Amino acid sequence: MFKIDTLVAFDLVAEHGSFTAAAQAHGQTSMAMSKQVSKLETQLAQALFERTTRTLTLTSFGRNFREKAQQVIGQHEALMLWSNGQQDEVTGELRIVAQYSEFYQETVFPWLDEFHEKYPKLTLKFDIQENMIELKQDVCDIFWGVGEYLGVKYGGLKSRSLWRSRCGVFASPKYLARYGTHKTTDDLDGHKIIGYLHNKPDNLLLLYKADETGVKQPHYVPLQTVVSTVTGQIEMAASGLGLINAGDDVYKVKEFVAQNKLKPILMDYWLPNAEVFVYYHQTSQQQKSVRAFIDFFISKREQWL
Repeated sequence: MFKIDTLVAFDLVAEHGSFTAAAQAHGQTSMAMSKQVSKLETQLAQALFERTTRTLTLTSFGRNFREKAQQVIGQHEALMLWSNGQQDEVTGELRIVAQYSEFYQETVFPWLDEFHEKYPKLTLKFDIQENMIELKQDVCDIFWGVGEYLGVKYGGLKSRSLWRSRCGVFASPKYLARYGTHKTTDDLDGHKIIGYLHNKPDNLLLLYKADETGVKQPHYVPLQTVVSTVTGQIEMAASGLGLINAGDDVYKVKEFVAQNKLKPILMDYWLPNAEVFVYYHQTSQQQKSVRAFIDFFISKREQWL
C-alpha cells in the first residue's frame, strides 16, 4: 500500500528536480521530502532517482513508476472532488418499506411532488411487506410506520416515533344490531373478529384492562375469526363481518364513524398509547438521503390525514 501523501511528495520532487523546491511547493522541509522519497524507494526496493550534488534525475524505473503514481493521484483527487460535492447534495436511491399501503397514502404520497422538487436527484422506491419484517430478507433503508416489535426484535435499529393513537374497537351498526352492544369485556362470547393474517394467532381482540392486582395492561380476548386478511379490515367491519382493532385517528376509521358506518365500542378498554415508528439502520454517519426523507415527512405530521 502506498500512502497518497508519499506519492504526491515523490511527484513533486520529480517535477522540481530538487528536494528544496519540492518542499517549498508542498509546505514541508526538504528533510521531510527526502525521507518520504527514501521510504518509498525502500518499500519498492528500487531507486527512483539518480542523485548528483546539484540535480535529481528519475531512473528508468522512476519514470515508469511516476506515470502510474500520477494516475493514482488523479483518481484520488477526482474522488475527493466527488466526495466534497456530495456533502450538500442528496442523491442516489432510497428504498422504503411499510406494512400496508394506507399508511403511505396518509403520511407520504400527498407530499411527494414537494419532496421531489426539493431533492430532484433522489430516487424513491416504495414497497409493501405485509408479513413480519425480516432484516436479512428486506434490503431496505427505511422501515416506515412499523410497530414496536421491529425495534424489540432488532435492537441495533434506530427509530423515531411517527404516530401515537388510541387502539380502539369498532363494529358496524348492522353487526351490533345482530350481536349486541356491550359496555364490558365480560360478555364477548359468540362475537366475531376480522383477523390480521400474519398475527399469530390471528383471532385476538386487543383490550386494555386491569389484572387481578388492579394494574391496567394489554389483554387479549380470543374470538371466532370470520376472515383473516392483510388489507380491507375497516371496509369488512363496516359491512358487518366482525369486530376490529384500529387506531381512532386513522382517516378511514374517522370517516366511517362520521358516516355511521362504524361505531366505537368498549371505549373504557382501549389501549391508550398504540404507537408506530420509522426504523432505519445505525451507521457511524447517518445517510443524507435517509435523514432528508425522515425529516421532511415528519415535518408534515400536522397535515397527515
